[in-house]
Amino acid sequence: MNRKISKTKANEAFFNARLDAIRMSSHERLRAKASLARAEAFADAAVAIINLIKRLTKVLVLRPYRRLTASFN
Repeated sequence: MNRKISKTKANEAFFNARLDAIRMSSHERLRAKASLARAEAFADAAVAIINLIKRLTKVLVLRPYRRLTASFN
């Protein structure tokens, strides 16, 4: 069973507790939590794009090359 655990999800409670411990207004705290969520979403999107590029590279470049070299054997 493959199960991926995101480190950012595991540390989300830790960072929220740290933000709650800092002395700031509720509006600033809300903005800080929103910034963290935005940064996490951007990081997840970047990882998804990198994985897509890896898959496309494998499908469009490596498989045809392997088929071509296998036909010469």
